[in-house]
Amino acid sequence: MRKVAKVLLIGLFLCLIVIFALFLYVVITISKIDNSQMLNLDKLNNINAQIKIYDDNNENLVTTSSSGVKTISLNDLPEYVPKAFISIEDKKFYNHNGLNYSRIIKAGVKNIFSGSTKEGASTITQQLIKNTHLTSEKTMTRKIQEAYLALKLEKQYTKSQILETYLNVIYFGNSAYGLESASQTYFDKSAKDLTIAESATLAGLIKSPRTYSPLHNPEKCKSRRDLVLKNMLDDKIITQTEYNEAISTPLIALDLDDINHILNKQILQEATKILDISETDISTSGYKIYTYINKTIQDELATIYNNNIDNAIIVIDNKTNGVLGYLGNGEQKRQTGSTIKPFLSYAPAFEKGLLSPATPINDEKTNFAGYSPKNANNKYLGWTDVRTSLVKSLNVPAVKCLEYSGIQNSINIAKKFGFEFSNNDNHLAIALGATAQGFSIQEVANAYSALSRNGQYEKLKFIKEIKDNKGKTVYKAKNDFHQAVSTETAYLLNDILKETKSIGTAKKLSVLNLENLCAKTGTVGTKNNQNSDAWCVSYTPEYTALSWFGNTSANPDNNLTQNQNGGTISASQSVKVWNILKKHYNINKDFKKPANIVEVSLDSLSLENQKLELASDKTPQRFIVKDIFNKKYIPKTESKNFSILTAPILSLQSTQNQLKFSFEGLSYLTYELIQIQENQETKIALIAGEDETMYYEIQKPTKDTEYYLKIKYSNPTFLDEAKSNIVKIKVENETNQTTFEKIKGWFTRKST
Repeated sequence: MRKVAKVLLIGLFLCLIVIFALFLYVVITISKIDNSQMLNLDKLNNINAQIKIYDDNNENLVTTSSSGVKTISLNDLPEYVPKAFISIEDKKFYNHNGLNYSRIIKAGVKNIFSGSTKEGASTITQQLIKNTHLTSEKTMTRKIQEAYLALKLEKQYTKSQILETYLNVIYFGNSAYGLESASQTYFDKSAKDLTIAESATLAGLIKSPRTYSPLHNPEKCKSRRDLVLKNMLDDKIITQTEYNEAISTPLIALDLDDINHILNKQILQEATKILDISETDISTSGYKIYTYINKTIQDELATIYNNNIDNAIIVIDNKTNGVLGYLGNGEQKRQTGSTIKPFLSYAPAFEKGLLSPATPINDEKTNFAGYSPKNANNKYLGWTDVRTSLVKSLNVPAVKCLEYSGIQNSINIAKKFGFEFSNNDNHLAIALGATAQGFSIQEVANAYSALSRNGQYEKLKFIKEIKDNKGKTVYKAKNDFHQAVSTETAYLLNDILKETKSIGTAKKLSVLNLENLCAKTGTVGTKNNQNSDAWCVSYTPEYTALSWFGNTSANPDNNLTQNQNGGTISASQSVKVWNILKKHYNINKDFKKPANIVEVSLDSLSLENQKLELASDKTPQRFIVKDIFNKKYIPKTESKNFSILTAPILSLQSTQNQLKFSFEGLSYLTYELIQIQENQETKIALIAGEDETMYYEIQKPTKDTEYYLKIKYSNPTFLDEAKSNIVKIKVENETNQTTFEKIKGWFTRKST
């Protein structure tokens, strides 16, 4: 027994020490609270939570705040509105003095066993203090300060004053501070007109405005709303009938596709990741966010933005990979159509040296083990080359290239450009953009901006710097590029995509007269001969611009027409985007050519026979085509098409006074017409070759004569010769006949 008592006494003593240490820690923490952390009623009454955002010239871009938004009195609200917040956030609000001790103990036990500080126990009073006086850092010191100030606030404010102030400053997401602002933002009505279901929706947002957003996570939002309604029913705030009606009400919220809302959301979302704190903390802590957004560009892009169709525009400064202009919802994932081809079909093949821009490829109807892709308009070019296949955005060659490179290898390359694939994307149709989840508009723009830097990828960014309320820089953006593919592969793609804007699917952009502008279009069709998505991505070394149109609803009536595709509606808008950029920037840089990119002379006759062969020194100029290659993958075989001279067949037609020669000529050869009389050869003509049937006439000789052609290369460097067949002309000698013999011959027959 003594041992047990001794153990208990020791345990009790240790507990007392721990309790005393905690008490001492709390006292010391409270004593260290400075004036800036003391209770300040002005902070409660001056409802001006602000997030100041600046453009690339450090001028005010937008201030998202509740400043200027009408507050609402508790007396103006239906009784169930504030009670919805109490029910889910702080059931004992009217019974505690600012702290809920039972919840604190429960949360503490859970945190001890979980080894974290995730479990909270904040009352509405504490939340009000945190949102107006402190940050959301999960430290013991901050929680002690919060509890201390909450107790002080409860002594100076009534419960109604605390609740009303809380409802007017709390953050609801999408730049909505305060209940009235949130009600207007999500439901286009005053908070005094909120229904029970709408009140529960807004009360459910408080825990995490992003996670439970009715716009971005409607399923989670509805689940959270229904939990609030169940709490309200259990707390007898609403009746069973009211509960049944509210829980069966569909989740309806405004579509916040407002340009400023969307841009702000992107900026704030990036800021929360950078600082690892909530939007509320950013606003209440007085942070200033400096972005890459150019307000002039942003405002002018807004004038060409199409509000009547789902539309998005992104403009990127390639040097920093910062976003200059952003309109529409670039986060949404869409089927990309042909815009994915450079990354899945061609980059992997170029990277491994399997193909080059000049490689012959057959564009024909092909069945790939049950998969039969079709070209647009069901037209096929037959034998063509890889360059033309990408310029014309041919589907069958794209699938062939993917199969040749290997699906997994191609996916691995595309991932380096920021594209994320699912396990279900293990099929050839991904070459044409048919992926399980699609890709976001941001992802597509980001991948092409990497091509503009010769293959250097980095995730695009909105924010270049963040300063705290004392002007101290707490974040400064740095470039963190990685090489997605070799500079040679990127340069080959850029060289091809320059032609797309000249003679390919994006030829509407040719009016811009930007020599180094590259472009790629994409169109996603529907079963009823309409389109769901239309893309045009274009870039120079300096800037990348993306224009997207589509249908984000499930309603086929909102589809694009067959004529509204990447090469029409999106390309036309892209022209307007570039005209805005040309007005403000000097766009004249060329892509830096890697040392290992070389121009190579190829034999076109070999290409016609589906062979990729170097032109020989004897290949005539007219049979030489040039293209660029990665030096590592230059063709090894030299053409022999012109190494052996083949003589044509010489034909002869004789008339009474003339001889007419004919033969099939070639422009890279010369022909000497040789005459043979009495075993003596004489060159009587030098004929320059032409690529056609050639004719040559001379006077008929007076004696028997033979003729042939001597063939030589036009280039005097090559001394090879060849001879044609010999043709003969036999001439009767009439001058030795007497008049009598002539006359006699008319009437006599020669003996046989």
